[in-house]
Amino acid sequence: MPETANVAERVRRLAEFLAQTDAVRVSIQRGGDTIEVARPARTASSQSGAGGRGEHPSPGRIDTIKADLVGVFRLSRPAPAEGEILEADRELAYIEALGIRNPVHSLGGGRIVAIASNDGAAVEYGQPLFLLDRR
Repeated sequence: MPETANVAERVRRLAEFLAQTDAVRVSIQRGGDTIEVARPARTASSQSGAGGRGEHPSPGRIDTIKADLVGVFRLSRPAPAEGEILEADRELAYIEALGIRNPVHSLGGGRIVAIASNDGAAVEYGQPLFLLDRR
């Protein structure tokens, strides 16, 4: 699955670039493939600090949540969405392996920058699943 790792690396780099700039959307095209990463536009209230999370104008740390085993990736319900703010630890997904459901947690609060795997996709050990901004 080197192609999957390559795509996940490109998504991670785009998310890091997006977090370090004022851009709202960034995309790259290679051949017939397009990868696009976007975030909600910042409003005046969030930039002034009234929005709680807008108090920190510097970009946060981007953490990658990776698969810790081989199996089938499934999003939890309600399904997490890119751009969603997590206030605390939450189960984002699970990996089904040998009929056992193994949860994937956010490991704290933050904003979901990207979901790097598709629901129902086979995943390998160490494969990126989520990118979170830990501002």
